[in-house]
Amino acid sequence: MKGENMEELISIIIPVYNKEKYIRETILSVINQSYSNLEIIIVNDGSTDTSKEICMEFQKKDDRIKLINTDNHGAGHARNIGIDIAKGKYISFIDADDYVDREYFNILYKMIIKYEADIAECKYIRVKQNENNMQNKKDDNIKLFNNIQKLEILYGEDVSEYVNSVIMCNKLFKRELFENIYYPENRVIDDEFVTYKLIYKSKKIVTTDRELYFYVQSVDSVMRNNFKEKRVIDTIDVYDEVYKFSMDNNIQEIQEEVLIRYLKYCIELAHKTKLSKQIHKKDKVIKFIQDKFEEKKKLYYDKYNNAVANSKLKQIEIDFKNEIKK
Repeated sequence: MKGENMEELISIIIPVYNKEKYIRETILSVINQSYSNLEIIIVNDGSTDTSKEICMEFQKKDDRIKLINTDNHGAGHARNIGIDIAKGKYISFIDADDYVDREYFNILYKMIIKYEADIAECKYIRVKQNENNMQNKKDDNIKLFNNIQKLEILYGEDVSEYVNSVIMCNKLFKRELFENIYYPENRVIDDEFVTYKLIYKSKKIVTTDRELYFYVQSVDSVMRNNFKEKRVIDTIDVYDEVYKFSMDNNIQEIQEEVLIRYLKYCIELAHKTKLSKQIHKKDKVIKFIQDKFEEKKKLYYDKYNNAVANSKLKQIEIDFKNEIKK
């Protein structure tokens, strides 16, 4: 992309921790972008493999790359470092074992400019390790949303839409959105604590159905998704925070949806806790989930005590009780 609007700098933040098997492909997909005015911030989060050396090789060849080396504090801390030093008008995040289409930034940037949006979002696609899938399988199908409309999608019934909306790595953001917003640290999950705040601060979000971000389902990806007690706590904390946020900001459009999603997640969390080989005191964790379910169930009944609300919650209660009894 040469000429028009090339003056706008995009800052890309890539946290890296022990990704020697994947980081080359990740970096190559970024430095070979058709949109070239990039600031590539790689934060090496205390890697103990050869990730640092690989990143240093690329840094020597491409002066757009800034390599920051830190002790291991987690991906949230690494992303916050990147946010603090980013100089671009726009910010994007890429995980160190994923890659992006060559037109990724070109397309998202043009969408933001054309529609005067604060966030541009594409579809992500899951690919297997060592599988290069650089092709756009879907049409553009451009859609525009205001902040409340996008929050309603985020916490609506379509879980696939939730995943695509909540992840940070398939989006381009205006840098100004991150004022006073940072990633939480020491969390197993972190996007969920941030995305809804950025959406709420946005006036307009533009999306495309084109699959431009490639999420690599590697052995490492499976390992980082192992289900532990910390994931239960983080998931519960997210929904406590989101619900409080919706009340504090009087976002009535999503309050019921957040409570319903909260209660449904309690069922899923109870199920995964029972199956987990890494949670030892399962009874304690199940009791924690059960207490949270009862707390939010009472809140729901107190707030939405009518026939429609009671009907919605009846099946959820049955499903939760059945899961607990298994």
